Amino acid sequence: MKNFPTPEQALSRLAALCARSEQCTADIEKKLEKMHLLPGDARRIMEQLKEMKFVDDERFARAYAHDKLEYQLWGRMKISRGLWAKRIPRDLIDDAIANLDPDIYRKTAARVVASKMRQLGDEAFTREGRDKILRFAMGRGFEAGLVIKILSYLIKKRREEMCGEDGID
Repeated sequence: MKNFPTPEQALSRLAALCARSEQCTADIEKKLEKMHLLPGDARRIMEQLKEMKFVDDERFARAYAHDKLEYQLWGRMKISRGLWAKRIPRDLIDDAIANLDPDIYRKTAARVVASKMRQLGDEAFTREGRDKILRFAMGRGFEAGLVIKILSYLIKKRREEMCGEDGID
């Protein structure tokens, strides 16, 4: 038979977890449920964690958006869906997305597109190849318009390099 923690032990464990990494309300609620605490105890623990600022969904949303862009190379749409799946309120999702650095966002999208172009090689310059790149980048959560602009720029740049054009008239 498994020993379940007391409310004090549960609070201590969850506070330590939150001190190590950002956690959202939904994730902590799942952990509390697995601890088989009484509903009143679980509610009190959640309130205490929020009062002590261990759990803050706004801070979580911003950290999640930043980390998914920087490390997972996700676009706004995929980040938004991920936060929605964590039951983060729409206004906090919108705020987290709005706070992403636009330059880093564009550079990340360009990295994703360029990487797929390298993977496809010469196929990247065919209609089918461009469609594959567009679908791939959109699957990563980047907007079609942005991907098309980046793809057009990179194809133009590559063609100029191949033709030896330096852009001087």
